[in-house]
Formats: sequence, structure tokens, C-alpha cells
Amino acid sequence: MIRLRPLALTILLSAALSAEAADFSYQLSGLEGELEENVRAQLESLGLDAITVEGRYRARVRTGVRDGLRALGYYAPKLTFKWDPRPKEGSKEPRILRLTVDPGDPVRIEGAELLLEGDAANDRAFERMRRKLPKKGDVLHHGEYESFKKEVQSLATRKGYFQGRFTRNELAVAPDLHQAWWRLTFSSGPRWKFGGVHFSGSQIDDEILQNLIPFEKGDPYTSDGLANLNERLADTGWFNYAVVAPDFKNATPDHELPFEGSLTPRKGNIVEVGVGYSTDVGPRFTGEWTKPWVNSMGHSLALSSAVSAREQEFDFSYKMPRRDNPLEEYYLLQGGLKHTDLNDTKSTQTTLVGSRYWNFENGWQRAFNMRWMLDNFTQGMSSTTTMLLYPGVSFSRTRSRGGAMPMWGDSQRYSFDLSRKLWGSDIDFWAFNAQGAMIRTLAMRHRFIGRYAFGWIQTDDFDDVPPDLRFFAGGDRSVRGYDYKSISPKDDSGDLRGAKRLFTSSIEYQWNFHGAWWGAAFVDAGEAVDKFTSTSFKVGAGLGIRWQSPVGPVKFDVARPIGDPDHKGFAFYIGLGPEL
Repeated sequence: MIRLRPLALTILLSAALSAEAADFSYQLSGLEGELEENVRAQLESLGLDAITVEGRYRARVRTGVRDGLRALGYYAPKLTFKWDPRPKEGSKEPRILRLTVDPGDPVRIEGAELLLEGDAANDRAFERMRRKLPKKGDVLHHGEYESFKKEVQSLATRKGYFQGRFTRNELAVAPDLHQAWWRLTFSSGPRWKFGGVHFSGSQIDDEILQNLIPFEKGDPYTSDGLANLNERLADTGWFNYAVVAPDFKNATPDHELPFEGSLTPRKGNIVEVGVGYSTDVGPRFTGEWTKPWVNSMGHSLALSSAVSAREQEFDFSYKMPRRDNPLEEYYLLQGGLKHTDLNDTKSTQTTLVGSRYWNFENGWQRAFNMRWMLDNFTQGMSSTTTMLLYPGVSFSRTRSRGGAMPMWGDSQRYSFDLSRKLWGSDIDFWAFNAQGAMIRTLAMRHRFIGRYAFGWIQTDDFDDVPPDLRFFAGGDRSVRGYDYKSISPKDDSGDLRGAKRLFTSSIEYQWNFHGAWWGAAFVDAGEAVDKFTSTSFKVGAGLGIRWQSPVGPVKFDVARPIGDPDHKGFAFYIGLGPEL
């Protein structure tokens, strides 16, 4: 014989009742907007389907309606109930209670005050909170009252008033007068201060870590300051785990709060390999080996390669942060080998670059560079070997919002380089380059992208200028419709020889037609010439499609030249990468 305990029996009976159709239902009229939504939400939370007695059902509905309206400031509604006739015996249809509601006049705010005690009384952030108090005549809203209190408490926590509390918390309502009052007093107590930060588990010198801290000991505490420190530790790339948390147990009597930083070194080596394809260079195989930290000074090393049929590159990069400002200032030593066999260009190039970088709070980056280059090249019918030693300066900034496929953003880069035989270069020249891009979006479905590139090299020894310092146009991110680097002046044999000047521009419109899929229409124009006064721009136009992948837009474009009798075919472009 099976015996059921009372609790188990209750659960089984409840399940059986819930499986059956409800005995009653209601139909609501007379309300709209937020009032109707809130009343229905309140009624749905009451478990009405389980009630089997008419009087109890009606009473529960009455309570739910009044509670739902009272939360929004309506304290004197008029309710009219009417039952539909009972369904025929044996019918599974519920009996309907028809309810008509007149919400009546709302209760309005007669007065609202927030009194501040403690250090917060002189804090402008709390003064701004007072401006969020309801005005006289506003309709009472219980949810806004509770939200305001939570916002005050949250502000106190974010700004270091850890002992803050409400000593008076009154919402007074006079339903007969249709009036209400907020009466709040917040006692903040003292504002806590940043103490020292102790790091444990780190492989990096403590002096360098201390110089990452964005606040001084004794500064007023803010949660933003603490979050900024955690972000800066993550941005170094040195750690798998980096969390700084307050240590209240060791706080000082004058409310100075120390912090404990728990750090776990990042694994020694990171290896990445990839296979890609772009129309400009065809299939491309890439590989990168990175050692995020080499020593206790936070130096890092990266080796990379990119191999395609037309170009092969092998590079190294050694980064050395400054001890006194390790994120914003650093030295970079770079070098590489590059072989190119493209169009009428054959080049074997060796480079070595030493750079000093500054990252500024406004997003701009400045760099001073000293470059050494040895290039053995053939351009058209001319072959030579050129050694260059030249300093340069660059400024750049990239801003974006919206992830891998930003809805808003822009990028700018400017550089100036100077070479002189005086200090050992084979030729004299100066060169200026500028690139820019902008993305703007309307209604989240219409993106506009504009780009430009400008270049100028001035020299009397152009035949000895390596191909990488000459200018060519054509291809993706240049003038689509033309082959990659196929636009430039030609020598007497009809071979491309590169140009002294460059200007290209592009305007592209994208529209989101389904999910992660976007269509694109674009017009590109530009030219690579020796003198801008003697040129007519090459123009290409086309259509494309974009897929918004997690790592950035994957694109397919088809374009053709416009108004060029010597180039009439279509060109196709496939690529993956950032748009800024």
C-alpha cells in the first residue's frame, strides 16, 4: 500500500487543479497606457487561476486593481463589476467577470525635499540629485520614489560614502486632498579616501605597477577610479587575471581605504595562425608568436609573418614601456624583411625602426621614429639599391562606438618624414602622408562611410626612391574597379613607375536589409600622378554586400571604372577587416 504525506498530497492536488481550465477570467475596460499595463501586471501576479470561489475571485481582482493604480498615484478609483451568465453545465469555458474602471483624479506632489547631512552636504553631485526631485503638481509615482532613493544610495556608494543611510524616509499621502509629500533626509557620514594598493602574484616590478595607478593616496574615493585601475591592468596584456578590491578590514581611523590587487601572470607564449583571402593579394597565410612579457620590466616581443603569392613579409616588434608611465609612453623597436613581386615592381626590402610613443587622454597618439631601410628593387626597366636613414613624426587617432562594425567613428593619421644625404642617406627627400575615414549612421539602418588618402614626396632623385615610398592607386580601400596598385604614371616602356603625388577619396552608403546583412553602394575616385595640375581623376563605382561577423564586416564588392575607355571590365573584391 502506498502512503502519501500531506505535503506531497497537497502538491499533487495543486498540480491537478492547475492542469484544469480556470473557473473564472476577467475583461478589463476603462484604462489605457501605463495604467492598464500596470493593473494587468498586478493582476497576473495574484494567481487568479487557482481561485474557485466567485466572491474571493472578485475581491482579489478588486485588490489587484487598486494596488496597481495606487502605485501610479490613483488612490480613489471607481470600479464596476458585472458577471456574465454562468456557462452551461459541463462546459469548460470560464465565467467572465467584466470590470470597468474609472481611475479618478490622481494624487499630486505637494512638496518634495532631500536634506543632506555629513560630507555629502557639500558635494555637487548630491546637489544635482536634488534637481531630480519631482516638482509640485507632478503625479505621484511610487516607483519613481523608490528609484530615487536607490539612486541616492548608489551615488553614495560610488563616491565613497560607505556609511550613508536615510535617517528619514517618508512618503506621506493624503488621499482625500489628492496630495503627497516626499520627506527624505540622507546622512552620508564621512567620505572615504583612497589608500595604498598592495599587489600580489605579479611578475612585474612593483614600481611599474604603482605607476599604473590613476589616483593618489588620499584622493577622495570614486568607483570610477577603481574601475579605471582594473582596466589599466587589463590593458597591459601582462595578466590572465587582474582584480583590485577594497580591504575594509585594514582601513585607517581617518577613513583611508587600502586596496589589494590579485594578479596572475599571462601565459608565456601566444601563437595565432590564420588563412585569409583578399582580391588584392589573393590567398594569404598569416602567423604570429607573441610573448606578452619578457622580463620584470614588462617588455614584450612579437614575431609575425604574412605570405601570399605577391608579397611575403616577416617582422618582429619589441616593446619597452617607460617605468614612470607604462601605458601611455613606450619605446618600440621593429624590423622586418619584405619581398614584393607585383605588377611592374620587384623589391627585396630590409627595415629597422626605432620609435618613441605617447598616448594622450584625448585619444591622440604621437610618435617619433628613426628608420633605416635597404631596398634592392626593380621598378619597370630601372633597377637599383637604395639605403635610407630618415627620421619622422606621426600623429594618429581612432574613435569608434558600436563594436566590430561601428555605428559611429572616425580615424585620422598624419606623418612627415625627412631624408638627407647629410646624415648618410643615399637620397634627399621629404614626404607627407595623410589618411582619414568617417562612419556615421542614421536610424541604425543606414551607414555612410567616407575615406580619403593624400600623399606627397618631394625629391630630385625619384628614380632611387624605393617602391614603398612611391604612390600607386587602385584596388580595395583605394579606387575599386581598378587592379591593386595599377594606377600610376608609366615610364617610356609603358611600365608603372609610381608617382610623387596621391589623392583618393570614397563615399559609401550601406543599408541593413536583413539581420546581420547589409547592402552597399559606393563611388571611389583618385589618382597617383607627378603633378596634380595635369591629371584627371580615375573613377570607379559598384555594389556590394556586407555580413556583420563577430570580428568585423566580411565584404564582397563588384565594381567597374567609369568613363575610362582603357578599362571596361568588372573587378571583384573579397575581404575581412576593420573599416576605420
